[in-house]
Amino acid sequence: MHWTEADYLAFENDSATKHEFFNGEIFAMAGAQPLHNRIAGNTQVSLGLLTRGRACGTFNSDQRIYVPRTGLYTYADGGVACGKWEIHTDGMCLVNPVLLFEVLSPSTRDYDRGAKREHYQQVSSLQHLLLIDQPARAVWHHWRSASGLWEKKEYDAGSISLPALGGELALEDIYLIEE
Repeated sequence: MHWTEADYLAFENDSATKHEFFNGEIFAMAGAQPLHNRIAGNTQVSLGLLTRGRACGTFNSDQRIYVPRTGLYTYADGGVACGKWEIHTDGMCLVNPVLLFEVLSPSTRDYDRGAKREHYQQVSSLQHLLLIDQPARAVWHHWRSASGLWEKKEYDAGSISLPALGGELALEDIYLIEE
């Protein structure tokens, strides 16, 4: 079945589960494992502390994201938007995140590092994308350079510089898991 954007939005707004929409197709999004959720929560808390007192706010995986240039409707594991949040005409979708993050799982790793990353990089406001591996301690930081081109660096320790947010994010805070 080929869905229209309006069909998807009506369906999604009435759904108890989350779905992505792209090119007329709807894709169910699976729930996450506890380790995934802990890493996502740690990342959101750390970003919240980093942006405290600034005109920025964090959001979790319930915030729908719309990529106008590609037509993708999706949900990141979390992120940050600064200034006035621009919401799509549907009243739900954020269109101007500054940072997005995805916690990679075996079932989503290839998609998140490939096609989904390419969609995200089409968001004109996006300055940072963090792809956080688990259970490995590795983060791929993609950022928009001053020339507008995307660059990337892999981290397995230390801190990630996030100039758009005015600080750094320590890997030890992301992976702070007490057994």
